[in-house]
Amino acid sequence: MNIYLIRHSAVYNPNKLCYGQSEIPLAENFTADFDWIKDHLNPSESTLFFSSSFRRCTKLAAFLSDDDYQTDERLSELNFGSWEMKAWSEVPEKEMNPWMEDFVNYKIPKGENFIDLYDRVVSFYEDLTAQDTEDIVIITHAGVIRSLLAFVLGFPLENAFNLQIDYSSITKLSYYFKNQSSKLDFMNIHKGIFTPLVLKED
Repeated sequence: MNIYLIRHSAVYNPNKLCYGQSEIPLAENFTADFDWIKDHLNPSESTLFFSSSFRRCTKLAAFLSDDDYQTDERLSELNFGSWEMKAWSEVPEKEMNPWMEDFVNYKIPKGENFIDLYDRVVSFYEDLTAQDTEDIVIITHAGVIRSLLAFVLGFPLENAFNLQIDYSSITKLSYYFKNQSSKLDFMNIHKGIFTPLVLKED
């Protein structure tokens, strides 16, 4: 199984708001990234598409799949609880400092910690790999992709932010049904890196 993980395109966020599970508009130039992603994926009629339910993801999912995609709440970004849609500079230090010191375990007020995110992403992946299909495209968020890579590569969650996951980037995993194993084929390919990609060979 070929699994393509795509982070949504850049958002319009001039006030540097925290927006994990909040709606926020895409930046004005998002269509150029949409075109680049579609050209490099070249999806086939049998490709299955999954998306986070937030519009910054579903817009791309609809474009790539001709509106034939499924949403799953487990693909949502981290729930930042009481911080949602606040400027990062406005988050109280008494809450921010413990999170910065231990984002894996510290639960944001009325929100999640990174373990919560990781657990639901792994649940999604285990359900996904039980399906008998060849090509899957997932449009989601950086936190989800980092969590999934941590699971596949088996490294500590506290190192997840060492992974660079850019807007509109493509990361590819392969899953092998025979031995139920996964491997990372490439990570964080985007317009600034020229690499030919195809889902299907002609």
